[in-house]
Amino acid sequence: MAIRYLSEHDSPDDPGGLIREVLQMGDEFPGPAEDVILAWILRLGQDRDPAEAAQRLVDDYHLNDDMLPGGACGRLIAMVKETAAYPAQRMTRHLCQPRRRGGWRRNRPQTDKP
Repeated sequence: MAIRYLSEHDSPDDPGGLIREVLQMGDEFPGPAEDVILAWILRLGQDRDPAEAAQRLVDDYHLNDDMLPGGACGRLIAMVKETAAYPAQRMTRHLCQPRRRGGWRRNRPQTDKP
């Protein structure tokens, strides 16, 4: 069950209109942007890919058109763009790569100890 917040800016890609409200605040947004991004991702739900939703927000809110504003609002826009750059396929491919196992003890020369 997803929690829905009533807002005139509510959309499937921006539940509750959270991102849009921050963008409207502009330089007056005190931050922190990280908290807003986390809340936005949690509101999206498990069945939505954050990267796809972020890319649609970049397109819908024209976030590529202007230079980034300063402060927390600019940080939020940068984080939305960064989220759009990492689709689920890219994340799972990165996380599923095998890791090196062993360490320095495994690779050191063997000495015969009685």
